[in-house]
Amino acid sequence: MTPESLSRVAVFVDGSNLYFAIREGLHRQDIIDVEKLARKLTKKRQLIRIYYYHVPILEGDSESTKRHQAFLNRLGYVDYLQLRLGRLVPRPVKIRCPSCGKDIEYMTHVQKGVDTRLAIDMVGLALLDAYDVAILISGDADLAGAVNFIKEHTRKYVENACVMWQGWAKNLREAADVRIRLTEKFLSDCWVQKEGD
Repeated sequence: MTPESLSRVAVFVDGSNLYFAIREGLHRQDIIDVEKLARKLTKKRQLIRIYYYHVPILEGDSESTKRHQAFLNRLGYVDYLQLRLGRLVPRPVKIRCPSCGKDIEYMTHVQKGVDTRLAIDMVGLALLDAYDVAILISGDADLAGAVNFIKEHTRKYVENACVMWQGWAKNLREAADVRIRLTEKFLSDCWVQKEGD
């Protein structure tokens, strides 16, 4: 059997990775319609569920915070989608100003728990026979171990979809049974329509 002939598909989306791949790899600020993308990748097979992994929104009134909240709210209307949130952890950053030599310190946030949750879900659901094919939308090297485990210890297939850019890890590409390039052409009918379009 090939992945195309197996019917039950679960789609696992590393939301932050997809966002940065689109921004950096395709140089676009547009938002992907996750449901359209999942259905396009699933083809004629049965879509069991979409698992979307991201982090909660920081408090604030900025335009990017409002867009992030609107996007997460939109996910609540997607059939068969399960939102899985990691956490944001504050981290101080120190840099030295190249002009004046002064140390500058500021606070940023890093995501935690997202990759681990995604890997546990992919492996756990494979062991529970919840799907035949996993479609992983990510380029993160940290997920290659989960893909290899699934291939070695279950009779499941893993397809890996990612934008062609430096963030698509070689070890993840090589671990997958099928590699799907998310190009401008492939994604042409997967963008969220802007108001007025």
